Amino acid sequence: MARPALSASRTMDILDLLTAFPTRAFTMSEIMRATNINVASCHAILSALGSRGYLLRRGKSYVLGHALIAVGQAASLAQPLIARAQAAALQLNEELDVAVLLSTLAGDEILALTSLRDRAGHTASFRIGQRMPLVPPAGAHFIAWASDAAVDAWIERAGETDAGAIAEWRRALQLIRARGFQVTLRASQTEAFAELMARMAAGSQPLEYRTQARRLIADHGWKLAQPETIQPNSRYEAVLIAAPIFDEAGHASLSLGLGGFTEPLTGARITMLAEKLMKTCLRVMREAQL
Repeated sequence: MARPALSASRTMDILDLLTAFPTRAFTMSEIMRATNINVASCHAILSALGSRGYLLRRGKSYVLGHALIAVGQAASLAQPLIARAQAAALQLNEELDVAVLLSTLAGDEILALTSLRDRAGHTASFRIGQRMPLVPPAGAHFIAWASDAAVDAWIERAGETDAGAIAEWRRALQLIRARGFQVTLRASQTEAFAELMARMAAGSQPLEYRTQARRLIADHGWKLAQPETIQPNSRYEAVLIAAPIFDEAGHASLSLGLGGFTEPLTGARITMLAEKLMKTCLRVMREAQL
């Protein structure tokens, strides 16, 4: 694959940063530190983006501009599967009163497209525009249906060389695929990542969020936190229940997830939510083909 032009890469880095923290304004100095772009290039890119309405200047700081609203609406028209999935996410949120997350793959990252709170204000950890490196254990509910080559590439990103650990990962992916959904149990890395992003959004943490997210994943181990069995009367500290949405090419390009749980769920409750989720994903795919 051809490498993108450096200026294009830097432009995307700036837009990704501001998208990940849409309620926060950034000075040029903050953008330079977060993206590692030199002063001359950063100034030129910010000026160009501002002149076309992609960024808006507020004093000495920058926020996302009005032109990106039109871009987003146009993208929804070009991606009917996403539009239907967003509508389904809203329906699940209203019907079940749980936090709902719609995410997709963007290169070697997971990107949150929709994040809906429950009535109490709880979220499924991610906010719209946030990104998570596609490094184990993140993204298993996408990778479980991927090609052998994609699975191998995902595992290699973890830097794991132990054959036993790699075999365990493959078995975990098979379990997700057999169930048709993934149940992620509470683990220290999920809470640590949510806290990291919250501190960054508040302006109290350095903004190298991609580097720090990868470090968090590596530091907290390589094992996927999911139940081996789901017993109706047992209780589980579930963080997310996720199922895939397949595109026309048969790729798991989207994922709908239910989360924001503050108390343990019974296995019966998890099964009910998972069945509702999978039926919704199937309906979205069927409607997109009409």
